[in-house]
Amino acid sequence: MNPLKLEQESISAQVDTIMVNRFRRFKFLMAKGRVDDAIAIGGEFHEWMMLDQQENDEEILYYKEDELGEQFVEKSNV
Repeated sequence: MNPLKLEQESISAQVDTIMVNRFRRFKFLMAKGRVDDAIAIGGEFHEWMMLDQQENDEEILYYKEDELGEQFVEKSNV
């Protein structure tokens, strides 16, 4: 499998994990009667999912941990 396909699958898996975790948190807060907190979590999550459909300047950033480590080592050795 090529590196781009691996990266795409990794990002997709991360998004899936985030979605499952936010949904579980929402259900937990609702079950505890913390409706305002649950709605706040839902609102933030909705904004995050709809970044490309709103006029805002927020970005979703991600990094490759190994590349970040390599950059740190390179800059530390200067």
